[in-house]
Parts: sequence; C-alpha cells; structure tokens
Amino acid sequence: MHRKAFASALRFLRRQGSVLQADFDSGVSQSHVSRLEQGQSSPTLDRLEEIAAQLGLHPITLVAITCGASEQIPPAQLLERVRRELEAVASLDQPLPIEDQPITHPQIIEARKLRDEVQRLKGLGHTKAEISRLLGIAKSTAAKHWQ
Repeated sequence: MHRKAFASALRFLRRQGSVLQADFDSGVSQSHVSRLEQGQSSPTLDRLEEIAAQLGLHPITLVAITCGASEQIPPAQLLERVRRELEAVASLDQPLPIEDQPITHPQIIEARKLRDEVQRLKGLGHTKAEISRLLGIAKSTAAKHWQ
C-alpha cells in the first residue's frame, strides 16, 4: 500500500468517525497514529486490523479505501475488480484453510535427500571422494553432508 494513500484514508476515516488519535488502544499509540497519518510509517497487518477495529471497519474496507485512493478509483469499483479476480483465481466460496505446518522450501528438501544419500553411501564404506564421483557433486559438498 502506498503510505500517502493510507495516511489520507486514515485521516479521512478518523475524522469521519470523530475518532481522536488518542482514542486508539490495543497497542496503537497516538505517536504511531500520527506517524501513519504523516506518511512516515506503514502499518503491519496486525496494526491494520487494530486500526480498522478502532474505526469500526473490517480491515478490507480500510485497504479498499486506501488502494482506491492510491489508484484514484472509487473503492466500490476496486472491490468489483477484486471480486472478478477472486472468481478467476479459484472457487473461493469456502474459506481457505490455514495450514499449521510451515512449507519447506524445495531446495531444503533436496539438500536433505542429498545428505541422506551421502550418509547411506558413507555407511556402505565409501570415501568422500568416491561419494563425490558417484553422486556427481563437489568433494566439499560431500564433506558438508559427511557428519
């Protein structure tokens, strides 16, 4: 999000709802609100949720107003575009499940497989040099996975 657009949206919504900077709670200090409204800071997602709640809004409403300001289009027009994009992405008529397990990067998976193979060959009595030749890897890579 564009900082200046968020600053404008926050000032507008705060004034519209007669909310003072000092009225914010839940970890959003008056000085933080001031920095946000001056475009000197950007909110984290957690702070965005807290700010929206204080304004009596859903966070998406705050984001739509901000992005609409940034793109100079009405928020309703922006939301219609978002609706079409959601339909194109997938059938999102059900909530997306939140995965409990972090996703492991494919390179980490491959490194683990290589380590396991080095360990297997080591267990069969092969030297680092032999493992390097057998697997087509550098000797230093074989050494890295040796322990």
